[in-house]
Amino acid sequence: MQRRSFLQTAVFGSAGILAVQTLTAQIQQIVSKEQTKTKQLHIAVNQYAANNFYQRDGKNFLEQLNEIKSSGVDGLEPTVDNAKNLENIGKMLNDHGLEFRSVYVGGGNLHESEIAAKEIVRIRHIAEKAKEFDSKIIIFNPAAKHGKNDAELILQAENVNKLGNELASFGIKLAFHYHTTELEFAAREFHHLLCNTDPKNFSLCLEQHWSYRGSGNSQVALFDHLKLYGNRIVAVHLRQSVNNVWSETFGDGDIDNQKLAAQLKELNTPVHFVLEQAAEKNTPKTLTADMVLRQSCEYIRCVF
Repeated sequence: MQRRSFLQTAVFGSAGILAVQTLTAQIQQIVSKEQTKTKQLHIAVNQYAANNFYQRDGKNFLEQLNEIKSSGVDGLEPTVDNAKNLENIGKMLNDHGLEFRSVYVGGGNLHESEIAAKEIVRIRHIAEKAKEFDSKIIIFNPAAKHGKNDAELILQAENVNKLGNELASFGIKLAFHYHTTELEFAAREFHHLLCNTDPKNFSLCLEQHWSYRGSGNSQVALFDHLKLYGNRIVAVHLRQSVNNVWSETFGDGDIDNQKLAAQLKELNTPVHFVLEQAAEKNTPKTLTADMVLRQSCEYIRCVF
């Protein structure tokens, strides 16, 4: 039988059709497995970082959302103070194909009873709106006050636990964001919040560089925070410095990112990565904002 005749018989015969269907299914399974292997790590940039670098270029980051998307960023973590603002920016992000799996709600005063009641309502409304956009995490930073007393720390933890429980009831995680203030006085505010709240109600957004800088430029402190509270981490804000000055892109520097990546992988739990690289007074200026994002994303996907 000639090759052409054989192929015709195989294809148009019922047995041949079955063979082709089986082969097609096998190919699709292989392709699907390869796509899963090569699926890139989801990376978001937060509003602070995007605004910081685009402002440095004399641009409004909200007018550069297409460029942000094309730089390799998958999502943007907006900073909002009310539900209406989130609705407005949420529609813009959706229109440009940018997810926002997390939302930063700024500093909330939960250590003074009268103000705390209003803050809980405000943040809950934001979380309810975030849920509509399929967001999963509310990033919360306690209102900064140097040296909160014991009564304030106790009340704050109670209110945080209450708020986190309310958000958990409809599928939103409340995550702790912190700066230097929470790490003062032997990090008593940082530790009290995490030691006196239910992990089901209050998660951790690991502020990798603030753990370092807020502890006197100490990697020991950073990795101790990871060791103590790693099981509560749902998000990581990524920033780097070189000789204790914020670097222009997220890359190698003062913090051992390879060690951080390895220890995060050992946790074996999903982590939301958010680029929070920013420029300060002595940060070099050699790149445009989109190149900062592009190079940082390439490094993150390589290391993490």
